[in-house]
Amino acid sequence: MIDFGSGSGMDVFFAARQVGAGGAVVGIDFTAEQLLKARRLATEEGFDQAEFREGRIEDVPADDESFDCAISNGVINLAPDKDSVFAEAARVLRPGGRLAIADIISEQELKEATRCNADLWASCIGGATQRDDYRSAIEGAGLEIEEVRDNPYEFISDQAREASDKYGVKSISLLARKR
Repeated sequence: MIDFGSGSGMDVFFAARQVGAGGAVVGIDFTAEQLLKARRLATEEGFDQAEFREGRIEDVPADDESFDCAISNGVINLAPDKDSVFAEAARVLRPGGRLAIADIISEQELKEATRCNADLWASCIGGATQRDDYRSAIEGAGLEIEEVRDNPYEFISDQAREASDKYGVKSISLLARKR
């Protein structure tokens, strides 16, 4: 299993429990600080099946067809080139492999002023892609969407709530499979 955007590694550690001692989980992050923290925690807690690699989700440091599952929790919306992210997910997944993600999307295309607002980027709204474009990027990469669910999620700041109401920004969970 590979985690796009492992951050401190929490999702990697949850996945490591699921795959057990015989499995392997790889977390990807581009920040040295997060990688050091995740590697330290893995060592301290005995997660021998967890590995952390430096890289970007648009250019994953992994071989073709080397994973059964790719996961991401709220990171893809922050990537400016989502087509590349989904192409990389498809590249590293074996045939029949799954992409399981939680992310932020919008019902309507965001205006440029919203996309360029630093506070709305920090709220994960500025990078939200319109639902149909998001689906097209996934399917264009050779992945077949099996399920999409809306997640209960409320933004904290007034500005984020206003943008959410205006553009239909929401959290989703999505499961897709490589053809």
